[in-house]
Amino acid sequence: MKILVLTNLFPPHHAGTFDLRCQSVTEILQQRGHEIRVLTSNHGMTTEQQDNQIARRLRLNGAFGHRAISSLGELTNLEKHNHQVLRETVSEFKPDLIHVYSLEGLSKSLTFTLRNCQLPTVFDVTDQWLSLGIRNDAWLRWWNQDPAPLLRRSVRALLELAGQRVRLDATAPTRMMKGYDRLPKVFGKADPSEEIEPNSIAGFRFERLYFCSDFLKRRTEEAGFQVSHGEVIYPGIRTEQFVGDIKPKSAPIAKFLIVTQLDADSGVMTALEALRQARENQIAAKINICGRGDSEYIAKLRSLVVRHQLPVEFLTVSNPQKDMPGVYRQHDAFIYTSEWDEPFAVAPLEAMAAGLPVIGAKSGGARELFRNGDNAWVYTPGDSLELASRIQEIQMQPVLRHQMAENAQMEALSKFNETIVADQIENYLNNSLEFWQRN
Repeated sequence: MKILVLTNLFPPHHAGTFDLRCQSVTEILQQRGHEIRVLTSNHGMTTEQQDNQIARRLRLNGAFGHRAISSLGELTNLEKHNHQVLRETVSEFKPDLIHVYSLEGLSKSLTFTLRNCQLPTVFDVTDQWLSLGIRNDAWLRWWNQDPAPLLRRSVRALLELAGQRVRLDATAPTRMMKGYDRLPKVFGKADPSEEIEPNSIAGFRFERLYFCSDFLKRRTEEAGFQVSHGEVIYPGIRTEQFVGDIKPKSAPIAKFLIVTQLDADSGVMTALEALRQARENQIAAKINICGRGDSEYIAKLRSLVVRHQLPVEFLTVSNPQKDMPGVYRQHDAFIYTSEWDEPFAVAPLEAMAAGLPVIGAKSGGARELFRNGDNAWVYTPGDSLELASRIQEIQMQPVLRHQMAENAQMEALSKFNETIVADQIENYLNNSLEFWQRN
């Protein structure tokens, strides 16, 4: 099968782990004999670049450090460029199927050009580019917002009267088709309101798509998009890299690890407060924090550590893909601290595969991974007292801790192995081809 992969970022120019998943799945599909071409942005470069496998030609807007473009003139040029690049790539490569990953920072109107290509298209949804990104897309919002600012309404009316919008729809679509001239359910407000009925928005269609968690699927439905038919395929990890020995019941559990993006929603501040409370109760524990992020937030964390003389170390790794397996093995337990509804997190999976007992915040897609008392201890996000109790429990219940670590590791190896997940994705792509042929 010839597969065109469309994504915002692709290694080595990346800004997180979600795009590494795109790379790993793509590499497995290539190894299985599929012919792959990747179309991505020129993030991290000063010019466009392309070879037989990767075309880094798309331009990002307002994401990953790129300037936010909002003026009509600049938006028009950017949109025309991205749509032209997509059409050229499809024409040259002639794919059997288009596999779309994250469109964060890219033109969401590309979904309209994809539909116009009339090729089997599958969306892999692992972040909120669909549920939130579409309604915040500068180009689509400019043309479809209702109500809109007076000046914009006036300029828009003149351009539509002159036929400019119809001409643009051929090169940089502003809508799926004529008749969807305004979409107040999507662009009426910056944030989706509770009045939007699930699956009620008809201006966007995604026949074939799968989500990284049931949580993200439900969140997208609640935002009004018609995706109830979508499937859920959880992310996979290279378990063979992370697998490690589970510590014996007699081993002390003192070194806790947190791996996260360091910002106000990370929950690390809660973890440090929990550590302080645990030590006041004579519980011996240390926390190592691995991650980068907001410098102001990190400064607050360091200040709290110094003020309370907490045994905390901030770790840095130069190559996460190579170094992280060793980092997990150097610790006794793992804490997932997120205080935002993250669609799904792979760090707890990596820790489970490494044989570490896990304490996890009940937030976002992680709720589907953690089962309290079976494969993890759970706590309420933001509750430092409850987390401190979990730290104590994980130390005081060695038999249960060992059994839970075994359960978690077995599940990680059997259900979240990257090869198994790639099988599920490959099957979904093949079924999508059959779906298109029938319809």
